[in-house]
Amino acid sequence: MIKPRVVIAGTTSDSGKTTIATGLMGALGKKGIVVQGFKVGPDYLDPSYHTRITGRPSRNLDTWLMSEHGVFETFRNATRDADIAVIEGVMGLFDGSSSTSDQQSTAEIACLLESPTILVVNAHAVGRSVAAQVLGFAKMANGFEIKGVILNRTSGEKHFQLCKEAIEHETSIPVVGHLRFDKELELPSRHLGLHTATKELDEKIQLINRVVAETVDIDSVKSIAMEAPQLSLIDANDDEKEPMMSVPSGRIRIGVALDESFSFYYEDNFDELRRLGADIRFFSPNHEKQLPDVDLFYVGGGYPEINAAALEENNSMRHQVRKAFEDGMPIYAECGGLMYLGRETTSLDGKKHKMVGAFDLDTEFTRRLTLGYTELESVADNPISIRGDRLYGHEFHYSSAANVAKDCKFAFRLIRGKGITNSMDGCISQNALGCYTHLHFRRAKKSARKLIELAQQYSRK
Repeated sequence: MIKPRVVIAGTTSDSGKTTIATGLMGALGKKGIVVQGFKVGPDYLDPSYHTRITGRPSRNLDTWLMSEHGVFETFRNATRDADIAVIEGVMGLFDGSSSTSDQQSTAEIACLLESPTILVVNAHAVGRSVAAQVLGFAKMANGFEIKGVILNRTSGEKHFQLCKEAIEHETSIPVVGHLRFDKELELPSRHLGLHTATKELDEKIQLINRVVAETVDIDSVKSIAMEAPQLSLIDANDDEKEPMMSVPSGRIRIGVALDESFSFYYEDNFDELRRLGADIRFFSPNHEKQLPDVDLFYVGGGYPEINAAALEENNSMRHQVRKAFEDGMPIYAECGGLMYLGRETTSLDGKKHKMVGAFDLDTEFTRRLTLGYTELESVADNPISIRGDRLYGHEFHYSSAANVAKDCKFAFRLIRGKGITNSMDGCISQNALGCYTHLHFRRAKKSARKLIELAQQYSRK
């Protein structure tokens, strides 16, 4: 498979990757090129900017969550009708889960997809020394090449030219453009990272698009992407084979909570559920009064702590979700969903708010970030696995569980990660499961199938 592709990597987490990657996607799109965006790592926020500017769902690429085959599968499927792939990296180019290897790093994905890479370098308060930084990154690249550099936060044209000359003299790697320091180009952030890209940010996104088109050589970026070689896809192992099911398309109705409180979902998860025959119906627990007529309720992560008062005030929705739970409807809740399905949660200001009450626990907002990959062993049959199964995910939250009932039944023991309490995750209550762990269905295909099977049983009641 030949598909033009380029990785936009950074020297650090705050080097400006999202701003530049989004601007490049927009500038390429203005030339009539169909761009598919990707984000390395478990990230729900940066991809929202890609999606906003390209009009196509951005996809994540992560070998822990998806396996190597899952990365290839997602890349292949998402780029079928695209002209070029722009892959935004995570953290610094070589930052991942190991200090001695490229595991779960941008470098690993660049190598796996044999993708030419453009390095984004923060040029603030540096001159010739920037060349040493680029030279070091180029020497560490193994299995891929840094083909270009974009400088961020330059003080102006003179500063840009000084840095450009130094880099090209010492490394022979072309500097294809820069962004001058400008607060108007900075994307807004909060406790979990960047704000989700919504229409309120369209004006800023369009400004970034225009500036990148003016100060970066877009044709050079395209040429670098065109250098990507033939890509040979990796076959799936037995655990990753697509499960076969005989479910008529649209037979199973899944209600997905989607609004300002719940927006942390992987597009691939929806694709997998649809492939298994699901009709996905999005609705808002914040604003709508009626729960859709569905066979399964799926509520992901997001910002319930910001909108806790509105969620509490929507008594009609909370009571309907509670009634559906008591009726035995399957419910799968991740992170923010766990908070919503608990007894009560606290908002950013520390006030307590009543939630659905399906799980016998409370949650509270803290100033401590829980972030990292998780590995779970199933210790009890549950809506997404059976005893003995091994699952791989990640956790990303500032909340913690409190007042967990002593008789709370857990689905998972964590081999890696924190979970709800005492290295346990996955509160089971009737047909509902609430976890702090987020899963990606590219690797957890069996979990997606088990949810559909449970929804089938419920639909026959």
